[in-house]
Amino acid sequence: MQRSMGVEDGARFAFGKNWQSFIDQCLSDERVRLAKESLRALLGMENLEGRTFLDVGCGSGLYSLAAVVLGAEQVTSFDYDGNSVEASEQVRAAYGVPPERWSICQGSILDDRFLAALKPADVVYCWGVAHHTGDMWRALDNLAHKVNPGGLLQLAIYNKIDRPIGGSRFWLKIKRVYNSSSGVVRRAMEYAFVADFILRQLVTLRNPFAAIRNYPKNNRGRGMDFWHDVRDWMGGYPYEFATAGEVFEYLHTCHELQLERLKTVYSIGCNEFVFSAPRQGRLPEPETIVC
Repeated sequence: MQRSMGVEDGARFAFGKNWQSFIDQCLSDERVRLAKESLRALLGMENLEGRTFLDVGCGSGLYSLAAVVLGAEQVTSFDYDGNSVEASEQVRAAYGVPPERWSICQGSILDDRFLAALKPADVVYCWGVAHHTGDMWRALDNLAHKVNPGGLLQLAIYNKIDRPIGGSRFWLKIKRVYNSSSGVVRRAMEYAFVADFILRQLVTLRNPFAAIRNYPKNNRGRGMDFWHDVRDWMGGYPYEFATAGEVFEYLHTCHELQLERLKTVYSIGCNEFVFSAPRQGRLPEPETIVC
């Protein structure tokens, strides 16, 4: 499997600023409820009582809070972006969760020294993060080794679509242009994307404004916000992608993880996975694995 190169900070999209804006404008009990139900359905578990939960790339902190609400014994969250750490701390404070129950720190899934000090967890949650690190396959290696024996790894990875217009490599170019452009050009690109979305809805005889209004419920029930997701999608760089089969083959072959649940898409959206780790006989640490 070909490895990716790291990405300098200046080339990255400011994910944390977007999440901070989301928390300031959109955080509500209803969004927390939707996140809780989404997490419960995705993992196929009624609650997380007695389990530890590791949120890798915690973003807004919304899903770490959902894990707390579902009864996780200990939640640990980290993010590369300092603004995401601040957003998560803001959410923790707003809902009165003690730091002893929910710890938040800044770090990278690609930082071996940071990971060495981080305890493995019963549930490792990494939704839409590994493909934004600049080295997705190494990130998957490190994630696999943070799952307790018999624990679960939840992933969402952008699907790979091979077509010249609207495919994965097409959007890679768009994202590079977006991040290298001025604020005015970025807004214009966002409006063009939304105009295309509205047109597609109308062509298929759907109400685009109802779709935008109901977005928190319709977007797989994740409690997200339409405009913040537009910016996240347009700007989301680094940007990598893989087919569902490639992700399964890599984690099953190289790390002996078993696929428990899978939701696939036929677009450039995210395929969602839940893998379980073997209860014993784990493979050596990632740096010694040859795949």
